[in-house]
Amino acid sequence: MWEVGAGVGGMNYKGDVLPKFKPLVVGPGANIFARMNYSRSLSLKANAIIGKIHGDDTDLNDPFHKVREFNFNSSIMEAGGQIEYNFMNFRTSASRIINNWTPYVFGGGAYTIYTYNAQRIDITVDASLNQIKTPTKYSKGNRRNSWILGIGFKKELNARWNWGMEFGTRWVNDDLVDGFGYDSNGNYDTRTTSGTPTIIDAALLREKKRQVPGTKAKDMYYYTNISISYLFYKVHCPPRR
Repeated sequence: MWEVGAGVGGMNYKGDVLPKFKPLVVGPGANIFARMNYSRSLSLKANAIIGKIHGDDTDLNDPFHKVREFNFNSSIMEAGGQIEYNFMNFRTSASRIINNWTPYVFGGGAYTIYTYNAQRIDITVDASLNQIKTPTKYSKGNRRNSWILGIGFKKELNARWNWGMEFGTRWVNDDLVDGFGYDSNGNYDTRTTSGTPTIIDAALLREKKRQVPGTKAKDMYYYTNISISYLFYKVHCPPRR
């Protein structure tokens, strides 16, 4: 039994700018999917998602983030697959108990394409010892693998339609989804986006200490959605005698 569907929801982010999950810091998201119901317990799902995430140091109460003043927004595109385990006998008569709803857990992998637009604030001091803040904007895109784990709920609407809800976490194999973090060698430099080393003087050293990424952990994003899907199946009638 196959089904195809679409959903809408929101994307959250956790990383150097938001080191803790903030459910109210959310961007829009949408997805389409195809699901093969392999058995009453297992389903296989192919999923495509598009959405946005964002973060801003000035929205946090932490003094370090207030001083750093980094902000970003990123566009996310994802293509992935997942395995779902249904806890109930959903849409089946294989047992004496038939359920038209079930919670489920899922896990899988995805290919994530992201493009970030970021802004850092560089601070210099003039001859009168006044601080001068200079905003610098930069952007870049990349592609990375990610791992998926989440929970969901689905319910039968009628013979041909289901609706459902999902919350899934994506662990991206990169620390630069927000445009800010450590590279594969454990280094960072917010004064250049090309990877070319910058001459370190006293002022730049102070800036590097001020602009340290919030965590060495890889970035994560979350997708919460509500969806509707249409089922394709055949009714097998016994031949006439």
